[in-house]
Amino acid sequence: MSEPILTEDQRDALQEIANIGMGQAGARLAALLGRFVHLSVPRIRMVDTDTLPSAVRDMLDFTEPVTALRQSFRCDIAGEAISLFDSRSAEHMKFVFRAQDASDEEACNEDMSDAEVLSDVANLIAGACLTGLFEQLEQLPTFTPPRLIGVQLDLEEVLHPSKLPWDRALLLEVNLQTEDGVFGSHLLTLMTAKAVQSLVSALDGFLANL
Repeated sequence: MSEPILTEDQRDALQEIANIGMGQAGARLAALLGRFVHLSVPRIRMVDTDTLPSAVRDMLDFTEPVTALRQSFRCDIAGEAISLFDSRSAEHMKFVFRAQDASDEEACNEDMSDAEVLSDVANLIAGACLTGLFEQLEQLPTFTPPRLIGVQLDLEEVLHPSKLPWDRALLLEVNLQTEDGVFGSHLLTLMTAKAVQSLVSALDGFLANL
């Protein structure tokens, strides 16, 4: 494996601005759940397609099968966001959505599937986290709607090399978890070498303005 693309200063800057974006996502999720949301320190790693599953497995705080959704983002820096949810999260989020709309006569959330609920939650988390991150780099990303990869999948099924159209990428992982364990999610952001070149330029601009 070649040397990491990011310098130590660039890595530190990326972690700092990822923290800001993650804080925005955590605040929105906490408001939705009515619970304190614990945020992990963002982890950054260069990965190959064949080592990605083991690298992510080392980062997860749950080991059971996951529900996974995938969406693309694009600005000067493009990539993909993969949201992973543990088995308790979907059911709890359906309860939250039903409770919010209990007084709405036109509400139909009782009929929402786990995938529909988690699509909304994935969009909230990825949108807030990555928008907050890229705003620090004077970028405004756009997002495709989340697409369900699968329900109750092993991590190796979600991140199988045959499903990934690149050989090497920058992985940025963040974890959001309620203290009582009723909700848990990991957000994986993947940027290819070409996108990382644009990211490096943006980070250098960020550092120059400090």
